[in-house]
Amino acid sequence: MHLIRTAVSATALAAALSIAAPASAAEAADLVGTWRVERIVDTDADGKAHYPYGETPKGYIVYDATGHLHVQVMRTPPMPPFASGDDLRGTDAELRAAYRGYIAYFGRYRVDAKKGMVTHQVEGSLMPSYTGTDQPRPFRIEGDVLTIEGESGGGRFLRQLRRVR
Repeated sequence: MHLIRTAVSATALAAALSIAAPASAAEAADLVGTWRVERIVDTDADGKAHYPYGETPKGYIVYDATGHLHVQVMRTPPMPPFASGDDLRGTDAELRAAYRGYIAYFGRYRVDAKKGMVTHQVEGSLMPSYTGTDQPRPFRIEGDVLTIEGESGGGRFLRQLRRVR
């Protein structure tokens, strides 16, 4: 059940129906930079909050000026090293936990400022189902805070990041 909920949470990271205020053209240009993850919360249809990467996740989303991006987020507290001491020889449970506690992908992005939407065009991903897909995300920027927020599968998702200076 936890694996299914985690997969749904990871999918919610990508799914989006726009509810955020539309981004202005200035916000679209302001998206370029490195953003540190501060908060990732999924709320189910019953209003219960889930923290797929813990209550204080670590990670970054980087949007560069050439239209490329990369996303990496890990669960906190992090996993301990595998009992074998060898990252290539974890038990099935250790490997599953490592997979569930990390999301990583890269590709290109495009911004629709009128709709307040950034679309991640995924070229490669830790999650095979993401590779080759477009992942739209409604966004807004207020000062140094980037908020990605929307609805998915009857619930809501919130991603809050802070610009790295």
